[in-house]
Amino acid sequence: MFCVIIFEVDEDQHSLEALLMDLSLILDVITAVAVVTGILFGLLQLRHYHLSRKRESALFLLSSFQTGEFFEGVWLIQELPIGFGKNEIEERLGEDIRPVHLVMGTWERIGILVYKREISIERVDEAYSGPIVFSWQRLEKYVADLRTYLQRETHYEWFQWLAERMIDREEAEPPIPAYVAHRDWE
Repeated sequence: MFCVIIFEVDEDQHSLEALLMDLSLILDVITAVAVVTGILFGLLQLRHYHLSRKRESALFLLSSFQTGEFFEGVWLIQELPIGFGKNEIEERLGEDIRPVHLVMGTWERIGILVYKREISIERVDEAYSGPIVFSWQRLEKYVADLRTYLQRETHYEWFQWLAERMIDREEAEPPIPAYVAHRDWE
């Protein structure tokens, strides 16, 4: 079914050309609105994607602590004296060195994610600054010895980078325990 609109054109009304120009202008406005709406929708989708990625990264961060081997590694590290090198740590831990490497590898991966801004340094600081700092304090010489032994300066580089960022943050603003900082939380 076709609909035909007939306009009477006289001297007091717009000519057919003027009417077509008005119609063209209306279509241009509709097109512009559609384009702007599409851009806004795309920006909202992009924001949703970034929030989703941050959420996934946070879940990764939390799941890092979900294994017994990881807990064992953290425990072994905190029991190490500061300043032990490769030989002393390997002699002291023997086969138990594996969970320690698991922890260092986890800090390494988290360091990369922080650097690439996949995880915010604030979230890492809130959740893991203590274990990261004491891990580095106890393993710094061990990592240096490993680098010499392996002839690879990049070994555990992101673990070092992350620990140094945590130390910098603590020097700028000493950590306040959550039970003190959020005492009045409701």
